[in-house]
Amino acid sequence: MSERTSGGATELRRAPHRWRVSGSWLAVLVAIVLVAVVAAALGPHNADFYQLWVYFDPQTGEEQYQNLRVDLFMALTSGFFWNQFVALFLGVFLASRLRGISRALVAAVPAGMLLAAVNLAVAWQVSADTRRRLDWWSENASATFPTDLLAEDGFQRVLAAGLAGYPLAAIAGVGLGTLVAPMLRASTVANTLLAVVATVTYGGFTMIVGGWVATADYEPVALLAGLALLPPAPVTPAVVRTALGDHGDAFTVAMLVGNVVWATVLIAAGRLVDARRA
Repeated sequence: MSERTSGGATELRRAPHRWRVSGSWLAVLVAIVLVAVVAAALGPHNADFYQLWVYFDPQTGEEQYQNLRVDLFMALTSGFFWNQFVALFLGVFLASRLRGISRALVAAVPAGMLLAAVNLAVAWQVSADTRRRLDWWSENASATFPTDLLAEDGFQRVLAAGLAGYPLAAIAGVGLGTLVAPMLRASTVANTLLAVVATVTYGGFTMIVGGWVATADYEPVALLAGLALLPPAPVTPAVVRTALGDHGDAFTVAMLVGNVVWATVLIAAGRLVDARRA
């Protein structure tokens, strides 16, 4: 084989690799846009969460203070529930495009962290009105309540656990993508439709469960364990219960443990299946 022919063959082998890498970057960019859009769209709803879902007519100073706390915490975590699905399917996509679980994880983990940072930045921006309500409260409220809410340990813990959910969901997605790799050979339209249907169905179910638990008055261990097995169902209960001072740390732990367990199980299963295929 001549040098020119050998060089041409090498370029042909490199071309699919470059396509896979560029496709991965494009997927990350699309995921960033989706995360930003979802967080921005949910901001106004979350900023009025208390009166919509907890109690529609707060009257006393304590009720109004709880109203402010719930709305602020929910506004600052806008997108933490639905955007975990974006991180999950980004991990699935990366697993299908990059050869080997290790290589996919190297891309998925920082991509998940980037999605978390984007979500937080957008949520901070769209929560501006709610934060101004906090400033007004601190200046005009007749009752004395703590106003430095963002410095509270409980809020910082639930925020950290929620942000950690993004890279963990991306890791879980890599494992899931490895498991269902044969299915991903179908057309892009079919895979996208399947992802949308799965997200709406499972996400709708877990959103209802999480919303019900967030406004309930009990928290048995079995309930916490059940929520941990249904990520991202614990997100809303963790945020709302933390704002209300009602066992928020227990739900925060359930949220974090559930994400860690599913990421570990799916990656382990993916490695096992990948090894058997080899």
